[in-house]
Amino acid sequence: MLVCVVYFPPSSRADTYVEFFYCFENFGFFDNILICGDFNLPIYDDFGNNKNPLVIELSNFVNLYNLAQFNNTFNCNNKFLDLILTDIDFSHISVWHSDKPLVPEDKHHPALSISICFVADHPNRKNVNISRYDFRRADFLAMWCFFREIDWSFLLNFNDIDKAVFSFYNCLNDVFSRTVPLRQTVTRRFPFWYTTETRRLLKRKARVRRLALKCVNPDSVDEFRALRSAVKYSIQKDYNTYLRLTEKNLISNSRKFWSYFNNTKHNSPNSLYYNNVCYENDGDIANAFADYFKSVFKPSTNYDIKNEFKSNCVGDFVKIDSVTYDDVVLAIRELKSSLTVGVDNIPSFIIKGCAEFFIYPLLILFNLSLRSNVFPYVWKQTRIIPVFKKGDVQDCKNYRPIAILSPMSKIFESIIHKRLFHQVKNLISPSQHGFIPKRSTATNLFCLTNKIISSFQIGSQLDVIYTDFSKAFDSIDFGILLNKLHGLGFHVNLTDWLHSYLCNMSLYVYFNNAVSREFSGTSGVPQGSNLGPLLFILFINDLTSVLKYSECLLFADDLKLFSSMNSNLDAVLLQSDLDCLFKWCTVNKLHLNIEKCIILSYTRKSQPLNHVYKINDLVLSRSDSVTDLGIIFDTKLDFSQHINSMVSKAYRRLGILKRKTKEFSSEIALKVLYYAHVRSSLEYCSIIWDPIYRNKIEIIERIQNNFLRYLLYKKNGIYLQDVSSSYLRDMFNIPSLCSRRDVSCVLFFYKVINGSIDCTDILSAINFAVPARSLRNQGSFPNVYSRCKYIDRFSLYKFYKTFNKISGELDIYHMSPTVFKSNCFQLLYT
Repeated sequence: MLVCVVYFPPSSRADTYVEFFYCFENFGFFDNILICGDFNLPIYDDFGNNKNPLVIELSNFVNLYNLAQFNNTFNCNNKFLDLILTDIDFSHISVWHSDKPLVPEDKHHPALSISICFVADHPNRKNVNISRYDFRRADFLAMWCFFREIDWSFLLNFNDIDKAVFSFYNCLNDVFSRTVPLRQTVTRRFPFWYTTETRRLLKRKARVRRLALKCVNPDSVDEFRALRSAVKYSIQKDYNTYLRLTEKNLISNSRKFWSYFNNTKHNSPNSLYYNNVCYENDGDIANAFADYFKSVFKPSTNYDIKNEFKSNCVGDFVKIDSVTYDDVVLAIRELKSSLTVGVDNIPSFIIKGCAEFFIYPLLILFNLSLRSNVFPYVWKQTRIIPVFKKGDVQDCKNYRPIAILSPMSKIFESIIHKRLFHQVKNLISPSQHGFIPKRSTATNLFCLTNKIISSFQIGSQLDVIYTDFSKAFDSIDFGILLNKLHGLGFHVNLTDWLHSYLCNMSLYVYFNNAVSREFSGTSGVPQGSNLGPLLFILFINDLTSVLKYSECLLFADDLKLFSSMNSNLDAVLLQSDLDCLFKWCTVNKLHLNIEKCIILSYTRKSQPLNHVYKINDLVLSRSDSVTDLGIIFDTKLDFSQHINSMVSKAYRRLGILKRKTKEFSSEIALKVLYYAHVRSSLEYCSIIWDPIYRNKIEIIERIQNNFLRYLLYKKNGIYLQDVSSSYLRDMFNIPSLCSRRDVSCVLFFYKVINGSIDCTDILSAINFAVPARSLRNQGSFPNVYSRCKYIDRFSLYKFYKTFNKISGELDIYHMSPTVFKSNCFQLLYT
């Protein structure tokens, strides 16, 4: 643990603070950090929202080392001059105003007492024995021979899909019982990278220690000391070997590196609160999760599969009669190879490795399922993993359920999804951008930004209403969904099969080797499945048809309505669409979180039109900013707030990276982790918020410069602060973030023009320049000139300007994606 006491005199220069931040890097990284002292900065409450440049630098430093401020005692001027900064968990540290100061108290510096309690991780864990096949130690040659001898034609004799699947698994388990040893899944006593020799030494040391304490043998003490030294040496040797292998395997298999990175994070809570009850045992926590996830489901209306209207319906053009051999081959080929298992305890890499033996039996089972309109019950047994969202890690309500399906079910769903989407893609609203190939959050946000810019250009106002659905994926009513699908033209056999797929799912929660009681899902589509997102999109698809006077954009369940405001009548019409939206939600049994619905009025006017909008007679709140698909929008489309928030998060991620890789030496490993963990967050949807002001660009570049200095430190062993960033970029072959954003912008519109991004709204917004013989320099796109900075910031106009400079070197219409991207990198990277 590093304890640091600081004092900055009043009116200290900025260089003094920056020098301290730089010097702190030389200390390296510790398990815990405690910094206390007088910073003499004007901090009133949250220094993260302060506009003082020195406070912003302090905020970046705090984020880099994942620190938090714990002093809540104001001085006589209602300020915090003395700060207590630490990365210790809030539940283990207390800071209060001391009533017994050691020296006379200064009114500007109240006396403080600090209490720190260190608690071991997971004190209440219990070992849970679960028998599973250990496929890492399987006899694959023998397995291959056994599979080759099986004649799967007996599956053709079954008419009951559940019995056929049961016999199929009996054959598989018979082979696995002969070729795969069983292992007991228990909570690890030692780290997995300990070798057998190290574990043997630890056990022997424990035995000798017991003998030494009993004074049985005088030589036991000396032997214990020798074993203790040998154990320390062996553990360090094993750990160094593990680190070197992890870095080496990163090039060929990055998953081993990510598993290392995830293993160093403790995401599982020690305790969990649900309904004001605290649970500490793993089994009780798993059951608490199960109770909460079950409470989210709602009773679904009945779907009458014997309805005469359905059987006599005409126009059933969406249907899947059978699955072909090629469908199964392609689905297995696209299956990710991993050791993750579902309820059947069979990893996907076994299916991919023995694909030639699985294709035929799976083809028989899939076609039998479609003929009988029944989805196998075994494949409806689903393991649920609680995934933390945000907020308090010990609050059960801050987790979402993610379904872990068996590989057989994944293959079947993948085939059905591909066949189904091909038939319904033209029925899906163009306003929907979620889970649609060739569309993304970037296309969704660009469409909105284009509407806002157009509104600014004509001096109008655009009112946008951001809505929030409560547990939308888990609230889908089966009966309503299936009736909607039938109305879209789904064949009765397909709707019956989907009814079997959705109903009577058997779920259980898996948490730290503990298994909860089983429960059934009475509503919703499974999150983590292939079919779930598509079914949800089709369920919500008719929502756009009820909006008569306004436009909307969707990303799955993320809905925003907007309309141009030229008079009060436009606001009344938008309110009318809000009423239609609420009526639609009532009919379809989806709940709107009206408290979380927000209105933003985008305008450059000094006196905007502020209409009062309501949903179900509840007034919607107005705001100056909102987070939309991860990007913070403000009413002036400035994005300064988003950039500041993004930089703070990036510093936190960079700090985590540096702490977790303090023992790494591979430059490639560090680069890959930086690209995926830090740089990706700095480039998400950059075409929306790309800054034009130099100060914003430099703030973002500082993060990469910090990482480059860290790479130099790994290479030379010392931190050098006076090395230019351009020199470091050239040394490590890492381009600037600014030039990467320029390349990203050009590539985005290249994909739009060539069809790799399928969005007609974006394509229609692009204007092409008409060649004129009298001009010497003819660009492919028009040059847009404006005295307004928001025009220069708009990504489409930045694309015009950037591409026209290099249009003589690139052919945006005929170059292949690979060649265009390569040439674009060479021309724009710096």
